[in-house]
Amino acid sequence: MAEILEVAQPPHFAAKATSPGRFGILGQSPPMLALFELMARVLPSAVPVLIEGETGSGKELVARALHHHGARSHGPWITHNCGATPEPLLESELFGHARGSFTGATSDRAGLFEMSDSGTLFLDEVGEISRESQVKLLRVLQEGEVRRVGESRVRRVDVRLVAATNRSLEEEVRSRRFREDLYYRLRGVRLELPPLRERGADVVLLAEHFLARAAARWGKPVPEVSASLSDRLMSHTWPGNIRELIHEMERALLWLEPGGRLESRHLSPEFGRAELRKGRRGSYQFETDKFKRRLLRETLSRTRGNKSAAARELGLTRQGFLKLCHRLKLDREDVIDARG
Repeated sequence: MAEILEVAQPPHFAAKATSPGRFGILGQSPPMLALFELMARVLPSAVPVLIEGETGSGKELVARALHHHGARSHGPWITHNCGATPEPLLESELFGHARGSFTGATSDRAGLFEMSDSGTLFLDEVGEISRESQVKLLRVLQEGEVRRVGESRVRRVDVRLVAATNRSLEEEVRSRRFREDLYYRLRGVRLELPPLRERGADVVLLAEHFLARAAARWGKPVPEVSASLSDRLMSHTWPGNIRELIHEMERALLWLEPGGRLESRHLSPEFGRAELRKGRRGSYQFETDKFKRRLLRETLSRTRGNKSAAARELGLTRQGFLKLCHRLKLDREDVIDARG
């Protein structure tokens, strides 16, 4: 069974309360600050939330924060990885079953929706479920009730659903692999978690945190991170996101001599090879320009296409803002899209 059951309790997030960030999540880059603002608006409600982001980017961390800092922190927090459950068993996992309803059902069993009543159910990899299961999930979201496999009795549930996927569900809908009506039910609020390569200096902040955590666990001094290593961490495209960063920092600490300073040479021999093999993204300049384009579009969207207001918000002169738009090839269509 691929489930984790927890009674609500203070979570162990990736940062102390005094660290830069909010909700116990490290981050001070513009994409993360924008994410924190959306999270703050979502916390008091029970509206369903869809978290989209690459594998290893921290989607469950955000989901936990929504629960533990939200109005349902008193209730249970339950997670389930839909991609790790064989399709024939998924209905029983989510909705429960009656004794004798299928081979191996030796007793009545409540499903995850019942177990998370008055709390939060986090469904990871929701894009992996079949069309048949999508119909049954939609019914729960619409009616607020579940029926165990092999039973006719209907049970009411009050659950906040948070779903996550590393796929674009919008693209899955266009390809008819995911139901459009379920997509809009799940996407009461959509949170897009930026990949690590778009988080700028957050990479160094996170690296120092993971180093300190590993050092405390292994009884070692916390090393200083060299400027050259900081530059290399920020220029890497991080195909494995946070998980890759944790692995690199823990490995580097193991190889570092006591009292030494962490340098680029302490990174694993494989560092950077995966992205070259996969042909991912490319240069540091490419990724930096991509981040800047996204920031400009988001700012133009907030100012409804007003370039002077967007320039002021970013701390630029209007002329400097226009030059940046020209260099990044943000054309008239981008401004029109921002207004919409």
